[in-house]
Amino acid sequence: MSTVDSIELSEREATFALLKQISLGIAKLFTPYCEVVIHDLSDLERSIIHIDGNISGRKVGGGATDLLLTQARRGDTVRDFHNYQTSLPNGRNMKSCTIFLRDNSGVAYGAFCVNLDISVFAGIHRILGEFLALDAGSEVSETLSDDIQRTIHSILREAVNDMGAEAPIISKDDKIDLIARLDEKGAFQVKRAVPLIAEELGLSRSTIYNYLAEAREIADAQNGA
Repeated sequence: MSTVDSIELSEREATFALLKQISLGIAKLFTPYCEVVIHDLSDLERSIIHIDGNISGRKVGGGATDLLLTQARRGDTVRDFHNYQTSLPNGRNMKSCTIFLRDNSGVAYGAFCVNLDISVFAGIHRILGEFLALDAGSEVSETLSDDIQRTIHSILREAVNDMGAEAPIISKDDKIDLIARLDEKGAFQVKRAVPLIAEELGLSRSTIYNYLAEAREIADAQNGA
């Protein structure tokens, strides 16, 4: 073995030794859902030289994966892979990251692989989706408050949103329409509603009562038609 080869070999061994320390730290941090595997690509049939947090059931001395076999043929064109899906023989889904170790000419001589078992989280994601799901097309909304002033304010805001009013509600017709919507939502069943709504809209109480009477007359006429 030449001096150059000897130096390169010792550099690789030093790199592998450092990565073994990093491997343990990563696996411990994300235990029990993380596995870190280090491969020496000089012997693809026995490429695995280190494993921490074993999830896949592989052992030191085991062979390279299909991805590593494919990439090992690419010489200095080998590329790293981040956040991609992998699977175990039993069908469990993982997500992985593979970083290749390269010599001075860019040819891969090793691989540092991090594998996360996401099967548990996929189940949690499904359960949360079911738990948070609402009835399709539901038009019901509710503000859970025992403060009647806050409730009236919420109804008023909802009524304004229903009108789709981007500009201030200025015209009398718009105001009557708004009062009608508030009446339909049951706001005026509350005794304190008129002074609260009058204050919110900057109108007098008598004006609110007048608009309410007009709104109900219009509704009665429409229902009678």
